[in-house]
Amino acid sequence: MTLQSLALKATVVMLCGIVPLVNANPALAQTAAAPKNLRVTGVTDWTVALMWDAPKGKAPLSYVVQCSNGHSMTVAGSSMTATFASGFDYNRTYSFRVYSVSSSGAWSAASNTVIATLLSDTTPAAKPVVSSTGSGPTHVDLAWSYADIDPSPRFDIYVNDQLAQAQVAGGAKRVVFLSPATAYSFRVRARDSAGNWSELSDPLEVTTPAADPNDHEPPTLPPDFSGGVIDGATEALVSWGSSTDTVTAQEHIRYFGYLNGQFDGATVAPYPRQFTMYLTLGIVNTIEVYAVDEAGNGSAPATMTIDLRRP
Repeated sequence: MTLQSLALKATVVMLCGIVPLVNANPALAQTAAAPKNLRVTGVTDWTVALMWDAPKGKAPLSYVVQCSNGHSMTVAGSSMTATFASGFDYNRTYSFRVYSVSSSGAWSAASNTVIATLLSDTTPAAKPVVSSTGSGPTHVDLAWSYADIDPSPRFDIYVNDQLAQAQVAGGAKRVVFLSPATAYSFRVRARDSAGNWSELSDPLEVTTPAADPNDHEPPTLPPDFSGGVIDGATEALVSWGSSTDTVTAQEHIRYFGYLNGQFDGATVAPYPRQFTMYLTLGIVNTIEVYAVDEAGNGSAPATMTIDLRRP
């Protein structure tokens, strides 16, 4: 049988919406012997354990396990097992197959294809362990560890037992708009991809440092203030550049927006330096943005007006 006919003979499996597996290296000469008797030996909510029989003859340099989600993993030629845990979505069905790779880099034909469905997860998410990696007069940098293999957990952050930020990705977050020389309690709660919640973490107590008592100079006026109506008759967007301050770093300068004399929102540099707001029809709307440093000194406002009076 020719090498071309061997490549064409490789089959794909489509079941329950599974993405078909494709030959990873169809152009390479398939001189390595193919693994045999690939089988599933265990399934959890986020892993699939596999085993196969070594091909006859000389042991390959390695094996490549390929999953229908487009991910693959390589194991040594001395091993005939693998636990796959890459790129899964919750409670989905996937197919797998294995290739031998010779010392010359040649790939074998594929093994048989096997199917596995990830199990439902009803176990509570792992309880996070929270720490601080730094703080300033108006911010605390939080980090947390999470002993779970779930690839896409989300975390809610509580400040003094009040929800401050919801559905945070990753394992760290800066909490801003705090007050200087003030004690805070931080807790984090995890939610896994199956919707299972953890217990709240143990509280982390942090007292922010005092602001510089000699800092009485406000930041500069927010530069390059611009904007206008962006959608419909009343939705407006304003943006500006970064103010500077003699003491507070740019990343800790806060910006407070006011619309017609009423507080409308706040943000921290560097991103986003913008507000979206809804204007009032029939009047001249006044928009102001103040820069405020960590000592509480406020700049003069960057100001604009948008006239929505009817002609």
